[in-house]
Amino acid sequence: MRASSLSYLLREGMRSIFKNRMISLAAIGVLVACLLLVGASHLLTQNVNSLVGYLESQNEVMVFLDDAAKGEDLTYVDTKLRALDNIASVTFISREEGLKTWMEQLGDDGTLLEWLVEDNPLQNSYRVVLRDLSRMEETLSQIRNIAGVETISASREMAQAVTSLKDGIARAGFAVVVILAGVSLVIVANTIRLTVYSRRKEIGIMKYVGATDTFIRLPFIAEGILLGVISATIAFLLLWAGYTGFVRWVQEGSFAWAGILQSHIVPFSSVASRLYLYFLAGGVGIGTLGSMIFTGKYLKV
Repeated sequence: MRASSLSYLLREGMRSIFKNRMISLAAIGVLVACLLLVGASHLLTQNVNSLVGYLESQNEVMVFLDDAAKGEDLTYVDTKLRALDNIASVTFISREEGLKTWMEQLGDDGTLLEWLVEDNPLQNSYRVVLRDLSRMEETLSQIRNIAGVETISASREMAQAVTSLKDGIARAGFAVVVILAGVSLVIVANTIRLTVYSRRKEIGIMKYVGATDTFIRLPFIAEGILLGVISATIAFLLLWAGYTGFVRWVQEGSFAWAGILQSHIVPFSSVASRLYLYFLAGGVGIGTLGSMIFTGKYLKV
């Protein structure tokens, strides 16, 4: 497309927006609101996933070894555990380390366990952190099949709760995006429809003098794209300011949960470029689709 043609389309799009500025403002307002809700939902999902990732890292599996497993047997178990694709980290805890930790946790009462040093009843073990808790049962089954493993201790209830939370967030986020995209599409499409209807005589004259449907349709598509770009930019800036203010409020507040939240909150800079591209794609896509739907219908006027 030549620069002059592009300039013409942009001028026509802007002219139409200003000519129908009340309707255009309504469309921009609704689209901005929808994009803000989608963006807020995305940021909430990212932060909850970050916290869920922290919970996953805290949900450890203890693998206790057979007392007969020593030397090469321990090396074999270590190698097999680290080879499993769903295991994030593996830490060996000798029976001596386990007893020492137990005594330290008891504080002054730990001296009561000194008699166990000579006849330590604890087992060598591994502290294992899983990558994906939804695959816990599969991974536990693989660990049980490793020679030298005697028992496994795992919090299945916690794993199920975390997995359900992740699935629920994913489904809710998808539903929000679909519903708001539909609402935005209807609003922008109706804006274009009113614009086309108000210019039906002009369209009739253009068709009479030989203008093609494509030539008539393009300015309206340009209007839809401009509405999308303007809405996406406004929504992005508002969300940026709002999220930054929320993070500052959390950091400056003296809340009991603020320490954990601050250490796992997602910085806006890490999602800014991707989020703006999502906004542009959503805004332009909805604007373009709305223009194409109703322009095609009203070209018959």
